[in-house]
Amino acid sequence: MLNFSRARSQPRAARSMSLGGMDYVDPKKKGNLLGKVFLVAALTALCILVIKRSPSFTTPSPFSVHEPGVTHVLVTGGAGYIGSHATLRLLKESYRVTIVDNLSRGNLGAVRVLQSLFPQPGRLQFIHADLGDAKSVDKIFSENKFDAVMHFAAVAYVGESTLYPLKYYHNITSNTLLVLESMAKYNVKTFIYSSTCATYGEPEKMPITEETEQKPINPYGKAKKMAEDIILDFSKNSKMAVMILRYFNVIGSDPEGRLGEAPRPELREHGRISGACFDAARGIMPGLKVYQYFHFYFWLK
Repeated sequence: MLNFSRARSQPRAARSMSLGGMDYVDPKKKGNLLGKVFLVAALTALCILVIKRSPSFTTPSPFSVHEPGVTHVLVTGGAGYIGSHATLRLLKESYRVTIVDNLSRGNLGAVRVLQSLFPQPGRLQFIHADLGDAKSVDKIFSENKFDAVMHFAAVAYVGESTLYPLKYYHNITSNTLLVLESMAKYNVKTFIYSSTCATYGEPEKMPITEETEQKPINPYGKAKKMAEDIILDFSKNSKMAVMILRYFNVIGSDPEGRLGEAPRPELREHGRISGACFDAARGIMPGLKVYQYFHFYFWLK
C-alpha cells in the first residue's frame, strides 16, 4: 500500500496569498507589523516627554544666557599660574567665569580649588578644550554668552620656543586669531590679552616704558608680538575694547596659600624666576640678580 502523506520536520513558512497573479500580505503578518510600529512610536513619544520635563532641558544653563547685572568672563588658560589667580579674583568680585584649558600646561588641581571655593550654580564652569581646534572654539562661543575674554592660554618658555618655534607660532599667534574670530562672530566686545616683556627684546635703555620699541629676539616674543599686531589691527575697525598686558618676571601667589605656581618638572630646565630664586636660596646656584619683577597678585587687586 502506497503512503502518499509526507511528514513535515519544519513548520511551513508564511506565504503571501496570490489572487489573479497578485500577491497580498498575510493579514496576521500585517497586523503584527503595525503593532511593532505603534510600540516604537509610543516609546519614542514617552522618551521625548521625559526629556522635556527634565530640569536640564527646560532650564537653560546660566552660562548660556546674558543675565542683567552679571558679567560673564571667558578665561582661557584659567588652569594655569596667572589664569587661575585671575579667575580667583574675578570670582571674589562676583563675576561669572568660564575656564577653557587643554591642561597641557595647566593644573587641574587649581580648577578643583576654585570649584570648591565657589560651588554655587552659575559661578564657575570648566571646559577641557584646545583653542587650536576651530570647531571647538566656535562651539564654546555658540553655547555660552560671554561679555569679555581674558586670554592667558599659551606656552611660555623662551628657551623652549627656540627649540620648537612652529609650536609657539601655532599655540600663541594662530590660537589668538581663532579666539578673535569667534569674538567677532558672537559679538563679544571686551578683550584682555596676556602678552610678555619678551616683545621688547634687548632694549638699549632701561627701564622699559610704553614708548620703548618692541624688537623681539626669540620665537616666543615674536609670536606674542604678532598676536598683539593682529589684535590692534582688528580693534581699529571694530568696537572691541582691548587691553594688552606685558609682564616682567611674574612671581607671587595667593596670600592665603590656596593657589600658587606649579610648573611641570619636565619644563624645569627652561627656567622660571621662581625656580631660580629657590635654587639660589638652597645654594644650588651661587647668586641671583633681578632687575625687574612683577607680583601679579597685587596688580589683580
